[in-house]
Amino acid sequence: MIFFSGKKHNISTLLSLSISVLIIFSTVLFTSCSKEETDKWLNEIFGMLNYEVFGDNIDGEAKLKMHVIDIGQGDSLLIQCGESNVLIDCGENGMGDAVLDYLHRAGVSHLDWIIGTHPHSDHIGGMDTVIKSDELSIDHVMMPQLPKTMTPTTVTYTDVLKAIKKKNLKITRPVPGTEYNFDGVTMLVLSPEKKAKYEELNDYSIVLKFTYKDVSVLTGGDASKLIERQLITLDYDLSADIYKVSHHGGKDGNSQEYLSEINPRYAAISVGENNKYGHPKNEVLKRLDKLGCEIFRTDLDGDIVFETDGRNISVIVSKQ
Repeated sequence: MIFFSGKKHNISTLLSLSISVLIIFSTVLFTSCSKEETDKWLNEIFGMLNYEVFGDNIDGEAKLKMHVIDIGQGDSLLIQCGESNVLIDCGENGMGDAVLDYLHRAGVSHLDWIIGTHPHSDHIGGMDTVIKSDELSIDHVMMPQLPKTMTPTTVTYTDVLKAIKKKNLKITRPVPGTEYNFDGVTMLVLSPEKKAKYEELNDYSIVLKFTYKDVSVLTGGDASKLIERQLITLDYDLSADIYKVSHHGGKDGNSQEYLSEINPRYAAISVGENNKYGHPKNEVLKRLDKLGCEIFRTDLDGDIVFETDGRNISVIVSKQ
């Protein structure tokens, strides 16, 4: 049985999913399949049965999707629109294969952009594995420019640079105010400032705003309150319908002033279950709740997918 809850739902969505399940099940029963093939189809069936949907009714096909991939205590986001795909971060070391598996299940074999928000292992740990994959083509890589004194010498960071070089890719540096357009979506770079010098690597996080028609998404790696104050001072339009909460819901960012500027309808927190950092922090959850924001968390909801036609937004989660 497929469970639907939330405000409004399109009955055609329920019917199409049910029909899809029946078709898959019939394929398993009435065609000659090996055990491996049968197991694959059964996994697809039970995977479809284990989703829950919230939010608005979307008529027709959603054009913009943001996947918050459940990779434990780390970040990995997939932004899709039309044939374009943007992957932001790849989780901790050892999570690259999980990200690749998710991309495969999402039908992604090409990335327009792969973006490492900043060089901490819970964001770029799996990035070398994803870049090196022979099953994935990549057009562009974006990573922040770091001063020599802040450039990591870790194996994690070095492995990413080696993978980029081996695939003959060049690193694009983020420049605030720069817009990239694809399939009707605008990707606007907000931070870090060019040639900035910060004391914390988190503050070099690439902050991005995606806009499709009337709907916008704000993402920000692990940017702290320092960056939040700068963005407010620079008078950017920070308002967004969907906010990918910075630093896994940590209290070093996500100030009330910043969250009020964003005023999101939905917030997504990428966080590991029972993590040692105590993320997300109660203070941050209370600030979001004060704004009337609906909160989704990977530790509680699994993979989270936001879909929009540019006006309405639906949310699909993989845990019930």
